[in-house]
Amino acid sequence: MKKFLLTVAAVFVALASQAQQFSTFSTNLSAGTSLCLAFPVNISSITVGGTSAGATTVTLFDNSAASATYTNAAYTSAITYATNITSIITNSAGNLQTNTFTGYITTTATTAANTNTFPSLAVYSAGASSIAGPYTVNINTLRGVAVTASTNATLTINYRRLR
Repeated sequence: MKKFLLTVAAVFVALASQAQQFSTFSTNLSAGTSLCLAFPVNISSITVGGTSAGATTVTLFDNSAASATYTNAAYTSAITYATNITSIITNSAGNLQTNTFTGYITTTATTAANTNTFPSLAVYSAGASSIAGPYTVNINTLRGVAVTASTNATLTINYRRLR
């Protein structure tokens, strides 16, 4: 029985130590938005390199798609507001009769769809034909890492996978 418990403990220790190991992701970025990692990560360092074409700015976003924006759909909701309600009638004698009441009106309001930009996790710049970094960071993502580059660039991310 002791051997079995020791084996199980050894498996858990091996899995825990494997989860703590860092991996490296390197890529050549084109101008625009790219998906780098499509799963939650803990980033430990980042290195950005500019190409001979010119300086670059790289922005990291927490997203699991190659997009820096998201869209909230249009929706309808009930709204209630206080108002005065006026009623004008002609009575049987032919006279106008005006009554004003206070009350609440309930109606619907539609909120239009809107597009927003994810908040940036970090922004790094590198000059033409130069390398900036490695920058030591501690960034956790919930979805993954999407990157927007102003020009062609190289990017290296050291990370540990979460979950």
